[in-house]
Amino acid sequence: MKRTTVLVAALFGLGALACKPAAAGERIIIPARESARPRLVNASVLDGSITVKSYSGKDVIVEMEGAPRAGEPAAGGMRRIDALRGLQVTEEDNTINVKLNPPAFGKVVISVPADTSLKLKANLGPITVEGVRGEVEVKSLNGAVTLTGISGTVVADSLNSAIKVTMDRVDPARPMSFSSLNGSLDVTLPADTKANLKIHTDHGEIYSDFEIKMTGSGTAANREKGSLSPGAMSGTINGGGAEITFRTLNGKINIRKK
Repeated sequence: MKRTTVLVAALFGLGALACKPAAAGERIIIPARESARPRLVNASVLDGSITVKSYSGKDVIVEMEGAPRAGEPAAGGMRRIDALRGLQVTEEDNTINVKLNPPAFGKVVISVPADTSLKLKANLGPITVEGVRGEVEVKSLNGAVTLTGISGTVVADSLNSAIKVTMDRVDPARPMSFSSLNGSLDVTLPADTKANLKIHTDHGEIYSDFEIKMTGSGTAANREKGSLSPGAMSGTINGGGAEITFRTLNGKINIRKK
């Protein structure tokens, strides 16, 4: 198993292991590896945003826009010893892990070959992805999620912000899910998508220009059977297929036809 590690971080008191802190304009290139399967980029940012865009090259390029926050000065005769901080990029078994830890903050921009799978997480900033073909899993706490030109599958979750997704192609064999607690969902699917839909909003409206054949709703009769909760609906488009779930507590749901 091959492991490549590139660290760009503020390490304090570690002598020869110390590296330069994450800084504006930082750029890390992870060369392409020979592999029969697509690469996975697993990125996590505590304070900042993530942008992923596809390009025609084979390498993965990670760029940092931002700077570390200044730490407290060391007390007399003392050395600071704590966890790795700043931007950290590692590769193992065709998986690239990107982390931006305090005190660094800002924007992480990742350029990937189109045939790349993604697992992205941001706590305080937005997540944007464009032109990727693969499995995309996104989780945001307080930032909007915008996915454009996606082919494959999407699992997107946001606590307090909206999710907007435009798909060029849907994997007919894989389920997808879009959910937000306090944000709206706006998802555009190819017109020929075949899917079984589960749709739920407690305090919002549901709109679609697809012809949806309803198979259940949150009526009293259905609730007595335990099949659907209040505010829930189920149906099929184009005869049915893989399951797609839409769920929000305090937002509107738009399911658009491309």
